[in-house]
Amino acid sequence: MTAPRLGTRHVRLASGLPDESGAGTISVILDLPHRLAGRKPDVSTDVVVAAAAVGLAVICRAIVDSFTPGVIVYAFVFPAAIFASLVAGARSGLIATAACQLLAWYFVIPVKRSFVITVPDAIGLFVATASVALTVWVVAAFRATSIRLQEEQERHVELLSLALKEVDHRTRNNFQIAASLLLSRASGQDDPRLRDELQLAAGRLQSLAAAYSNLALSSADLSTVLLHEHLREICDRIQEGMLPAGVALSFDAEPVQVPAQVAVAIALIVNECLTNAAKHAFPDGLGAVAVWLRPDGNDALITIEDDGTGNKSDRNTGTGSKLIDVLARNLSAEFTVTSATTTDRGTRCELRVPLGD
Repeated sequence: MTAPRLGTRHVRLASGLPDESGAGTISVILDLPHRLAGRKPDVSTDVVVAAAAVGLAVICRAIVDSFTPGVIVYAFVFPAAIFASLVAGARSGLIATAACQLLAWYFVIPVKRSFVITVPDAIGLFVATASVALTVWVVAAFRATSIRLQEEQERHVELLSLALKEVDHRTRNNFQIAASLLLSRASGQDDPRLRDELQLAAGRLQSLAAAYSNLALSSADLSTVLLHEHLREICDRIQEGMLPAGVALSFDAEPVQVPAQVAVAIALIVNECLTNAAKHAFPDGLGAVAVWLRPDGNDALITIEDDGTGNKSDRNTGTGSKLIDVLARNLSAEFTVTSATTTDRGTRCELRVPLGD
């Protein structure tokens, strides 16, 4: 199943020319000789490309001569030279030009099938050859400039990618350091309420850090997160660090890819819901929590359900509930808390996030 994407502007970084169809075609053409002959096209590759261009010119010439023999003597020399120059460079273009002009001289210019030529035809041949050579030089210069710009852009993209990875790494480390400091302070507090608040703050910072760990870096997009993997990490951390040993946590998700800032908001909401369940739902230390992630039409639906003591109104007035409301509004999402639907007791939290096209 194709992973849906939230409709927000992504960072587009292409390795080469811009990602339009015409520019992409030109990029493929310019790169063809490099693929055939290594880093730099060699003479044999130039000859092969020139021969292909001359062959196309001869075929077109034969078709025209079958209807009107001898007209437009140099009509197909220019396309052949331009094609060879664009694909393989000036050397191939000049080879194609020389071959086409010799064939035109021998087969088309009177006296046909002979290299005998009159002065006017010789002047015409010279002028046409000079014009084609000038065209070859212009096309080859364009090709060389295009290749140089492409290589510079690739180096620039590589530098930006490395810089972004370094920034993400440092940001993640800073979050983790701050979370560690909070947890250290929490362990030394005698007041259980203060200790719990510090632990909650540390958990939120760890959720932010996890988003940077799960950045889905690719050649097309450097700012997206695989949400299902990110939420799985959140669930694993909650199960190891907060849930009693007698409480099982299950996670079931379909692949969804979203922008990093959206994943952070969703993860914080899920973190708050799981934290509330760990703190309040299981006074006897026994039970189960389930988390689901599903695409639902044009939305992503995240569900957290437990079979604990059930929803209580006094839980919905704290800092965590206010944070969830703010994050849901920022996502233009719907967040609802109801009684569990799969058990006789417990709480069900649903977050419905609109997906873009």
